[in-house]
Amino acid sequence: MTPAAKHLEAMLFVAGDAVAKRELGELARVTSEELTTLLGELRDALVDHGLMLIETATHVQLTTAPAVSAWLAEQLSTAAAELSAAAAETLALVAYRGPMSRADIDGIRGVDSRRMVGQLLARGLIRQAGPGLRPARYAVTEEFLQHLGIADCSQLPDFERLTHESSLTPPGASDPKA
Repeated sequence: MTPAAKHLEAMLFVAGDAVAKRELGELARVTSEELTTLLGELRDALVDHGLMLIETATHVQLTTAPAVSAWLAEQLSTAAAELSAAAAETLALVAYRGPMSRADIDGIRGVDSRRMVGQLLARGLIRQAGPGLRPARYAVTEEFLQHLGIADCSQLPDFERLTHESSLTPPGASDPKA
């Protein structure tokens, strides 16, 4: 691995969280094209290691590789509470059908989702898409994508089928993905 790629690895390790590609390029003093090359080099160097590189359209993060994440979770036995079934259902709707309003979520779930949306916002798993829009529409966060180890929601299981599932369209609304 080149020294520049090692420097990126160290920067990402120290950061801990996702870093904007633009900011990472500025810190490393490289162009966007050079950054892409260096990130590819780092990704290749991490194959079959305990760490991996996760990239979204705008951010990059050094994370635990899926092959060791279950073992690590057992070892650390975190005290973080699991999502309730209602929160997981709400999160799945936003991931597969978002951005969507709380009224749309309520329409599909058949119950008031205000508390679930609030919990997911507080945990940083969803965000308001296009702040200032009314009604507010919600989408998943990059933190959610990074936690799953995916770059975007299209990598979720059965994404194409479920984004067009008619039973997931609120009563009286047209299919937003049609």
